Amino acid sequence: MTTQRQRFVGQRSNFIRPALLALAILLAPGGQLFAARQRALPAVALFLPAILFFLAAVWRWSGAALPARRPTGREGPQSLTPGRGWRALFAISSVLLALLAYEGFAGNYLPGGLWYWLGAMLYFVLAFAHRPHLSRPRLPGRFWLALLAITLLGAVFRFYRLDAIPGEMTSDHAEKLLDVHDVLMGARPIFFPRNTGREALQFYLTAALIRLTPLTENHLALKVGTALFGAITVPLTAFLGRELYGRLAGLFAAFFIAVSHWHVAISRVGLRFPFTAAFTAPALAFLLRSFRNNGRNDWLAAGLILGLGLHSYTAMRIVPLLFILLVLAKVAADLLRRRRGGAGSEASSLSRAFWQNALLGGLLALIAFLPLVRYLQENPDMFWYRASSRLQEGLPAGALWASFWTNVKNALLMFNYRGDVVPANTIPGSPQLGLVAGALFILGLAYALWRLLAARERRSLYVLLSFAVLLLPSILSLAYPEENPSAVRTGGAIPVVMLVAALPLTVGTAACWRQCVGWGRRAAVPLLAGLLLFAIAEDAKWYFDDYDAHYRLSNWNATEMGAVAREFARQYGSLRDVYHIPYPHWVDTRNIGINAGDVTWNNAVPDLNEIAAQAALPGPRLYFVHPDHHEALAALQAAYPDGELHYYDSERPGKDFILFRVLPPP
Repeated sequence: MTTQRQRFVGQRSNFIRPALLALAILLAPGGQLFAARQRALPAVALFLPAILFFLAAVWRWSGAALPARRPTGREGPQSLTPGRGWRALFAISSVLLALLAYEGFAGNYLPGGLWYWLGAMLYFVLAFAHRPHLSRPRLPGRFWLALLAITLLGAVFRFYRLDAIPGEMTSDHAEKLLDVHDVLMGARPIFFPRNTGREALQFYLTAALIRLTPLTENHLALKVGTALFGAITVPLTAFLGRELYGRLAGLFAAFFIAVSHWHVAISRVGLRFPFTAAFTAPALAFLLRSFRNNGRNDWLAAGLILGLGLHSYTAMRIVPLLFILLVLAKVAADLLRRRRGGAGSEASSLSRAFWQNALLGGLLALIAFLPLVRYLQENPDMFWYRASSRLQEGLPAGALWASFWTNVKNALLMFNYRGDVVPANTIPGSPQLGLVAGALFILGLAYALWRLLAARERRSLYVLLSFAVLLLPSILSLAYPEENPSAVRTGGAIPVVMLVAALPLTVGTAACWRQCVGWGRRAAVPLLAGLLLFAIAEDAKWYFDDYDAHYRLSNWNATEMGAVAREFARQYGSLRDVYHIPYPHWVDTRNIGINAGDVTWNNAVPDLNEIAAQAALPGPRLYFVHPDHHEALAALQAAYPDGELHYYDSERPGKDFILFRVLPPP
């Protein structure tokens, strides 16, 4: 009788838990649908039962507790360089070369210390790295095949019709291409002070692409470089997910970032935004592997990637703070574990070897950051200008605190309810996550919080802490709260967000595979496939249809103007004979020249009195005029009585412009 009762209870459990799990995963997208329409009450009414059903399904379900990864001992105690004398020589050489590099970087000049800097990093690794084991455990081939397929999917999302979408440049693009042009003309700065200051990676990357490929100095060259980093981030996110929760979590996280319209949009726009995620994901993965193994090489890899990443985008500057907080969190967790006794899944931080390795990783990060250390020492105001201007701008303490908590609330709402409002970054107000990812993100947060509180799982602590800190570059825009939430400054959080969204599917798939009967597995397959296919279709439509149409209507058509200018120059003279008369909130003059094929062209006529002086000189003329700029039209007709006025009917509604031509006699 007892055996029959146990069998009945087990069968009922095998039915109820998968049913609750499926119900939660089906209810949550309904909540996300209402949240995306900013209908809070119906969204909460669906999200709450979805969370309760999900937690009820995984409560005390052994298959739902994802096993923690154990230390692997991937490194031996042997140093990479044999012989203590050689290691000492390499260490001393690294220090000397770093000092020479620091002096050589004076005056914001990269080549002055470049080779010393590269040598310092190389000798540091030779001095302190350990020799890895030759026999490493290999992952199943199906993992690599799946990851390859997901990476290719991500590449399609980032390179499909890249020349056409997004279709126009903003003023920021013009600034970037001018910096790239400076590099191509021989400039070699460490930090580019134009436009409130920018780190150097994108400009050297784009210049290299132009030198090595048929690309020219235009929008596409910028987009190719950032799209490459966006595509690379897909497998790097899998690496992070695999380190924390295993292979399946890594694959699901990679899938969600591969199709994410949030990450696709910031990867394709051609600005520096995707660099933060591309460096944060592997740096964080190596740091967390260091926590698990205390491997010297993992610490060095985390430090090197962190230091190099600081040359990419301003938002990356929050990651050193994240590293410090994660180390402190680990120390606190280790102290608590020692007090309570018992073995853990990580190497202890309460050892001399841990802090030795951590110090070496930090020193390598400092060496990798060295060019900017020198620039910071010489130009602190310029280095911190953009960040500090967003942080305070003279606001009183009370206003700062009020702005901070408002920004926290708005940043937390950006994933499901109301996102960025900058037209170049997204569809204004659209949530940063789609229907599927947004729904699973809510369930994933609930799961992580449950595991942290109920099981004191330190992985959840690391994930939630990383999530919170990586939102700070947006939240700390206290002087300009309208710039928060920012889809681009929170870019470093994207791999973590996608990992959180992957957790419910990982838990559900793993638990059903281990414990569900045949019908449960068969029912799970179409549900999972349907969710993933819907995510692909939804994000593709959002970006390639909705965002594309919105972006073209939101930005001025410099491509059409550039084509007209180029044709006029071909027929009648040169681009020196083409002029643009600026008008408030109209097209950037430089973008006309870039689209016409000359990045240095900047024939703006801000003072209408210049028109009369230009008319005194012989030769053809072409002027671009805003249809509402009546004073400019009057000045042109007065200066050129025989000039021809043409109304250019643009392909885009509301983007028409006027051409005023002065042609040579036939």
